Amino acid sequence: MKLTRRRQGKEAFDLIEEAVHLVRTAPPATLAVYYLGAMPFILGLMFFWADMSRNPFANGHLADASLIMSFLFFWMKFWQAVFLRRIRAQVTAQPPPRLYFRRAVRVLLAQMILQPLGFLFIPLSAIPILPFAWVYAFYQNVTALSDGEEGMMGLFKKSCRQAALWPGQNMIALLILAAFGFYVLLNWVTVCLTLPGLCKVLFGIETNFTKSPESLLNSTFFAAMFGLTYLCVDPILKAFYALRCFYGESLESGEDLKAELKQFVVLPKAIAVILVLLICLFSVPAVADSVANQKIPAQVSSADLDHAINQTIHERKYTWRMPREKIQTADENESAVARFFDKIQEMLRKWARAAAEWIDELLKKLFGNKQPRPYDTSSGTGWITGVHLLLWSLVAVVVCALVVFLYRIWINRQKSLLTVVTEPIVPLPNIADENVGADQLPEEGWTKLARELLARGEFRLAMRAFYLASLSHLAARNLISIARFKSNRDYERELRRRGHSFPELLSTFAQNISIFEGVWYGMHEVSPESVNQFALNVERIRTGG
Repeated sequence: MKLTRRRQGKEAFDLIEEAVHLVRTAPPATLAVYYLGAMPFILGLMFFWADMSRNPFANGHLADASLIMSFLFFWMKFWQAVFLRRIRAQVTAQPPPRLYFRRAVRVLLAQMILQPLGFLFIPLSAIPILPFAWVYAFYQNVTALSDGEEGMMGLFKKSCRQAALWPGQNMIALLILAAFGFYVLLNWVTVCLTLPGLCKVLFGIETNFTKSPESLLNSTFFAAMFGLTYLCVDPILKAFYALRCFYGESLESGEDLKAELKQFVVLPKAIAVILVLLICLFSVPAVADSVANQKIPAQVSSADLDHAINQTIHERKYTWRMPREKIQTADENESAVARFFDKIQEMLRKWARAAAEWIDELLKKLFGNKQPRPYDTSSGTGWITGVHLLLWSLVAVVVCALVVFLYRIWINRQKSLLTVVTEPIVPLPNIADENVGADQLPEEGWTKLARELLARGEFRLAMRAFYLASLSHLAARNLISIARFKSNRDYERELRRRGHSFPELLSTFAQNISIFEGVWYGMHEVSPESVNQFALNVERIRTGG
């Protein structure tokens, strides 16, 4: 992945799709953690809503009920933070993190301090519409980044930084998820409105809602529908912001690249398991065959014993002990090349004979011998033939599966072998710092930074970036030497000494120094036209001489 692609971030729809996949493939324990916190709050909220809207004595216990709802809200936010930590561990292919008591207390305190302010700032940010996405992302990031390791200010700064990252992706994703939540709400409303009628048709149950369907359309019903929609959509929303924070922090840590490399660790483990399985399967037929081939010991005659001994000592592994005999060839005048091809032909005959014998033995093992064994009382091949057939069938199936598995791995690796173009990550210097030197970036880097600042409307910083680009260009041509202790006039005098043969270059550089010092150190007004004129002078310096 290119550096520019990583810095621009993924498309909003791709990130939502990845979040849906994470929620779908999450272990049951991870989803149980989320609903352990969300279900009590939603049920309590529905009861609170119904009680406050219909109970005539609700005013007497309003404070108590509100306090209980506050505790349920903190309970939900705490378990949502634990849920997002497990989601992040799932992204990085790591085991679920343990939550120790001290860290859990820090997470709970962070949620109790920062999250209640969202009830005030999120509705206020929705009035002018524009800052709503940033404010909403901030409070989601507070839940996603709360791990109990950093203090309150560290969590606040990290959440602000991640909320400001990739604003277009954030806004588009919120629009998509809002539309998705609306359709989920319509589905729940449709299902719950048709349930009384279905119960009447299928089971004959008559209720007040079947007699008067309009009585179902009250505030408690819609509160319940919004609660069910929240339980369906919010895990995906939380996973989306967890992925945003993960990829945002990976711009500096490179953790996303480490997570992608971990997928190659699974392949050797799978191959090792398959090899162990194959060894076990091949060893079982060998043991069964050795047991089946055991015969009842019988009396052996001396002639058979002498024949077996003579055959054994003439085997190839014992021939090295015998004296070497001179081999008489058929034709002593035959050339070395002809003898070589004769040996190759003889070797091929031996290989063909050995293959034929192996196939013959395999067929005998599969279908049994013609003669029944001493312990085989039946007229057929015996039960051991069925065992052999079953075992060798299993071996054949495993071998075929292994061949298909390795072939698919090879095909996938051929598809995934893409050329990865990497670019070194060069940290951008703080252009507003007086100690920044022109040698900290190349000329192209300063020019690119200047054009970005100019596009953002920061004209004063853009002019300084163009000026540092001109210094970097002159240093590359050995017309000046950059040093931190030198002033602008020192560079001008040095250029007059070394570049006296370029009078136009000297006048243009002197003009740029006067403009820059008037803007940077003085009170002169800076405008886009003046910055463009300054950039034009820098271009003349590049092409001058």
